[in-house]
Amino acid sequence: MKTLITGGTGVNGAATARLLVSRGQRPVLLDNRVDLSLIADIADEVDVVTGDILDGAALREVVAAHDITHIVHMAALMPGPAEANPGLAVAIGVDGTLNVLEAARACNVRRVVYTSSNAFIGDVRGKHGHPDFVPLDESHPANPADLYGVTKVCSETLGNYYRKRYGVEFVALRYPSIYGPGKQARHGVLALYGKIIEDAMAGREVSIPRGGDQRNDAVYVGDVAHSVVLALNAGGLTQWTFNIGTGQGVTLEDFAVVLRRFFPEAKIDIGPGLDFREGYKQSYCVFDIGKAREQLSYAPRYDLERGIGDYIERVRTLGLPT
Repeated sequence: MKTLITGGTGVNGAATARLLVSRGQRPVLLDNRVDLSLIADIADEVDVVTGDILDGAALREVVAAHDITHIVHMAALMPGPAEANPGLAVAIGVDGTLNVLEAARACNVRRVVYTSSNAFIGDVRGKHGHPDFVPLDESHPANPADLYGVTKVCSETLGNYYRKRYGVEFVALRYPSIYGPGKQARHGVLALYGKIIEDAMAGREVSIPRGGDQRNDAVYVGDVAHSVVLALNAGGLTQWTFNIGTGQGVTLEDFAVVLRRFFPEAKIDIGPGLDFREGYKQSYCVFDIGKAREQLSYAPRYDLERGIGDYIERVRTLGLPT
């Protein structure tokens, strides 16, 4: 297996590359803005290519030159920038995916694993939201609440078409909220979990005025990487879209409780109530991960304590600013 990761030096790409390296692979990391800070420990064990998924011809050349057999497609424009620049959002989120699929078709790539999101679903209401949080499975209809979600719906639809029409194996992995080293610096407001962790590490007072009781499925980036590697290798699939999460909801106050075990002197004040995103979108949910357990043999490796502990260790090992 020879794997190409688009967005390979980003938060999820770095974690996935590290896991592949630990399994004896040398992945190719494609990114249009190469920043090696998240892969400093494995920089000599990967091939980094500066490139853009919007350049279809160049992408095909990379796939062919490196004898790529599998692609992990992670490159995307985050929700805030997507809303600010819809044209670029659609270009990267839809045209970019089309270019990846065309490269896979032209070069006989065996499988494309696509990192999707609960943004595919959009606002979560009724029994799947507060207060019941009935776990939400893959059959939930698409109802994106922002342009980022629209691009996820389009990309999944394109991928399923290429699988049926051209035989390109396309596996979509949908994630809830993700936390991991580097997300705070790169994703800003979407990285509240990371902000709480990094503020506590740096000795800054943490003050979140509201939302401490809001439950939400929050998955550590280590489990993102774990699920991707499983999806690259899984055989005998009878479905191609999987929810990946923890299967349970946690609160900001749960984060604070765990952080105080690592930093007893930390000053963390989390206000009560719901909706810590303050109306951005009601995507708080808990994922039903039964199909991923059954077909990918996926089970979360990181509970909240292990996830936060690994986050802290990784930041220190890589020398990342907090």
